[in-house]
Amino acid sequence: MYRLRRVLRGLKKSFISALKRFLRTCYRMGKTACIFLAATFLFVIVGLILILTVPKARANRAEAMARMLSEQQATPEPTATPRVTPVATASTTTPEPTIWIAKGEAGEDVLELQTQLMKLGYLAIDEPTSYFGEATKFAVKLFQRQHDLKEDGIAGELTCEFLYSKDAQPYVMKEGAEGDDITEFQRMLVDLGYLDKNKVTGYYGTETVNAVTKFQQRNKLKKDGKAGELTLEAINSHDARVSYTREQEIKEEKKKAEAAARAQTADGRIDKLISAASKQIGKPYVLGSRGPGSFDCSGLVYYCLRQANVYCRRLNAAGYSGVTSWARISNMNAVKRGDLLFYKSDDSNSIGHVGIYIGGGMMIDASSSNGKVMKRNCTGAWCRRNFVCARRPIT
Repeated sequence: MYRLRRVLRGLKKSFISALKRFLRTCYRMGKTACIFLAATFLFVIVGLILILTVPKARANRAEAMARMLSEQQATPEPTATPRVTPVATASTTTPEPTIWIAKGEAGEDVLELQTQLMKLGYLAIDEPTSYFGEATKFAVKLFQRQHDLKEDGIAGELTCEFLYSKDAQPYVMKEGAEGDDITEFQRMLVDLGYLDKNKVTGYYGTETVNAVTKFQQRNKLKKDGKAGELTLEAINSHDARVSYTREQEIKEEKKKAEAAARAQTADGRIDKLISAASKQIGKPYVLGSRGPGSFDCSGLVYYCLRQANVYCRRLNAAGYSGVTSWARISNMNAVKRGDLLFYKSDDSNSIGHVGIYIGGGMMIDASSSNGKVMKRNCTGAWCRRNFVCARRPIT
């Protein structure tokens, strides 16, 4: 024990002596060298610690994970006890069918869809149908655009949820909207003198907002720049107030049309009207189109009247039915060749369709339900039930 103490004392003295020599040497080397040596010493110490501890920590972690896995495999599942499978029923195993109504389908669901779209102003069809055609697809896309939904023209679950809810909004055109209906609306603003022809883009931008605001101001409507129900009704009215500059141009256009009309007989102009309509038979129905490649019902009437030297603006069916300068016929049995026939639908009292009577109980019209311009009978049950009136534009 004594010897051990002597050895320890000797080691202590030797260590202290060596440390003093080391410190004196460092002092002579200067401050920079001391800092370098100290940093090197610390680096070596930290390196030794990492070498000794990290592998051991990894080994301990791996061992713990292996032990946990072995315990899970050894422990039986809590659901190992046999269970009685319940008898399958419609309420527990059959999922609720997803709503999915698309072009080409037919049935009561389509009819209900069309009815709701008509109530909200997105669809104007000439007669009830249970077929999902191009007109219905276009109406669904307009509804989807209005409600910031994917514009695929398919009445899926989310679209139908909005369509049949109290939050469903009526048809309105406003800034940011884009489509063929915007293009036709802009053309009507051009006809009224509120928009330049080069601004017809199909996009409801700042220029269109300004044009609508000017129209609303001149026609004493709320100036919000949106084409809502009242604004659309006013634009489609035969007595809508045009811009100041457009008034003089319209007067000149009317004079030319009247001069050309006086050079022909009434029968000759009616023949020209019906001939122009006959040449369009078979062309596709496109909502808002005024020809010559495609038409909707009022677009066809506009095109054919202009061919027969009858001055008129582009209006919808309800707008043409209100032209007071054309004689009004209330009795279906009193109509004559060249008269315009106006119809409502079974679900609405508003006029939504117009055709050209060609005699013999037949008319030519752009039919949304059939998807094209066609010649067909106008004395059937639906036509007689929904006939509102006729107008005589040529006398």
